[in-house]
Amino acid sequence: MEITDKEVFEIAVNAEIRAKEAYEKFASMTKSDIIRDELLFLAREEDKHREIIEKMAEKFEGDRTEPKKINIDVIGEFRVIAEKMTEVIKNPDINIDEIYEIAMDAELVSERLYKELAGYAATEKTRLVLEMLADMERNHYNILKKQYDYIMRYPELYKEEFYDQLMKDINFNF
Repeated sequence: MEITDKEVFEIAVNAEIRAKEAYEKFASMTKSDIIRDELLFLAREEDKHREIIEKMAEKFEGDRTEPKKINIDVIGEFRVIAEKMTEVIKNPDINIDEIYEIAMDAELVSERLYKELAGYAATEKTRLVLEMLADMERNHYNILKKQYDYIMRYPELYKEEFYDQLMKDINFNF
């Protein structure tokens, strides 16, 4: 397979669009305001990544780069995760921990995808942008992992009825 920097950016934009859509769908499926807010935050982050990539692609529009032959191992994993996310989105009975597990896997796969794409970048600028995006995906994974650990440690706090009652019982007038 041969690829240009423009095609690298197209792959990255599509990945960010899919991630944003998945986070928005996951957010609509949860009953917890805390979790919904976090997932919507990540959706906005993915949208920012898309904007960054699109701006960088515009800057390089005039640059002529020769296609490079590439072999990206993580593309297969990326497709599997995309299929899993599609299945999860269709499942109304999905557990919040399963949503987090798939989202964490997706962030790690995205990180590896950007790192592999960076290795094939035709310009130093493209490589730096892709490495930065890989770092951002790792940060998203860390955010999700921390929340996932809380969910697993304190599962009762994330059940809607308990959370709602807890908020009603707390007196914020000190």
